[in-house]
Amino acid sequence: TSRSTPASYLGIWDQVRNLFAETVEAKARGWKSGFFSYNTGKGRCSECKGQGQITLEMSFLADAAVRCETCGGSRYGEEALSVRYLDFNVAEALNFTFEEAKSKFANHRKIYQPLVQACELGLGYLTLGQSSSTLSGGESQRIKLVSELSAPRLGHTLYVLDEPTTGLHKADVYRLMKVLGDLVAR
Repeated sequence: TSRSTPASYLGIWDQVRNLFAETVEAKARGWKSGFFSYNTGKGRCSECKGQGQITLEMSFLADAAVRCETCGGSRYGEEALSVRYLDFNVAEALNFTFEEAKSKFANHRKIYQPLVQACELGLGYLTLGQSSSTLSGGESQRIKLVSELSAPRLGHTLYVLDEPTTGLHKADVYRLMKVLGDLVAR
């Protein structure tokens, strides 16, 4: 969906929101992890409803999207942005690349492990909060592969990869082959 992001698809955004909900400030205000959702909740920007942009309907042209003036594109209201985990707020976390997020969440296995796998597949440049609709076909396939590799193993699994290297740079093909080799070895 247009609200989906790589972090939400991989299930790590729920974990990140839990970290913000565990801060002293959030607990003192009675805020749970749902407060830090950009899809629902009171922490999201009331103007853009957590999208970070406003869609302008154009009569005879394609719709145009402009950055929300209220939140500046952050997706969140001032209260949610005031809560900091370590040295960053929830909107700043959404803007981390996978590579940056790896170092920020190194002590949180459920977040860290999918980030490592994504980086191994050459996706370290994607941001956690990037709209899934902006991903290329190859990026989407590799995000799905990370999701599968992060899931618990239950018996035998058959993987069917339809042209997994189409459009990939040779360095990314090498990374993908290494990950698939590791998967076969497991």
